[in-house]
Amino acid sequence: MKTSHRQGRVAFLLNANAKQVTAKKRMLAELIPSRDLYFSSSLSEAEAMINKIMAEGYSYIFSGGGDGTAVSTINLLSRYAKKMPEHQVPRIGVLSLGTGNALARVLGARKPEEDIKAILNGRQLKPLSVSMVETADGLLTPFAGIGYDGELMNDFESVKKLFSLSPFKKFFTSFLGFTIAGVLKTLPRQAGRQLPLVRVKSSLPAYRIMRVKGRDEEIYLGEGFDLYQGVAPLICVGTITQLGYGIKMFPFANKRPGYMHLRISAVPLATCLSHLYPSIWQGTFRHPELYDFLVKDVTIESNEGLPYQFAGDAMGYKKQLFFKISHAPVGMASLYKVPKKIGMPTEPLMMPLN
Repeated sequence: MKTSHRQGRVAFLLNANAKQVTAKKRMLAELIPSRDLYFSSSLSEAEAMINKIMAEGYSYIFSGGGDGTAVSTINLLSRYAKKMPEHQVPRIGVLSLGTGNALARVLGARKPEEDIKAILNGRQLKPLSVSMVETADGLLTPFAGIGYDGELMNDFESVKKLFSLSPFKKFFTSFLGFTIAGVLKTLPRQAGRQLPLVRVKSSLPAYRIMRVKGRDEEIYLGEGFDLYQGVAPLICVGTITQLGYGIKMFPFANKRPGYMHLRISAVPLATCLSHLYPSIWQGTFRHPELYDFLVKDVTIESNEGLPYQFAGDAMGYKKQLFFKISHAPVGMASLYKVPKKIGMPTEPLMMPLN
């Protein structure tokens, strides 16, 4: 696959449906040269825009519209790279638009207009590689899970929307708003609900993260191991520390190259909400019923369908899921210095570029 060692043109692909995008569309359109600005309002439109961008030979694509838009861009480019391996594939940057913005936060994104101006003024983009979680059907994402995490995020969004025009907007878009959403919406829905029985297993080498003398230590478990069996209302995997909204759900995501962080929680939701800030938000929460692993693959089986979230978007209910670490990291780009451990490629990039 062709590569380039000079900074080339940058395309901006924005989700026209994403929150914030509509209000800022005119302002962004004034900032970005029209030839480099692409809007999409559906997956088919996004795919058509990707094909146009590839035909124009851009070196970078900056997506805007939240984690769902960024992950959609990653997967569309991945599909294109498989079909046309001889073509240069752009590195992917992320603007902080829409909801969640886990990838944008990890990449150090600031206000979208500030980042766009910096790009157009020629600031050097810093290449990096980010490992991904891969699903059974080959889709890539930095995080996914089943359980009440998806419900919590949806409830938080509804609370933010309800108070979007209120003078207390800032209050309800913080961790306090997240707590209120959990207490008033998610928790009552969970009350009296029978907890699902799950079985979680891995076929490849795996490690358990355990607290030893006040430190988080990796304990090697071996291969083909049953990691957990019992009740668990929350199971999630991630290759970046963020879940979205600044929540550090996967503090061990970058601990070992070639592994993803698997988190299994049997902690009552009320306990989680009472420890949301600062410990859960900052990734320091530990509990006897919180189980952390580093895995290369994982199979999750449940006796009932559980709400499935993929990059923060609700994807229905699933009784069985399979995840593995992607065979190679994704080529991304940032305007700012980011932690070295975000991308730790152990194999050639799936999307190589300069």
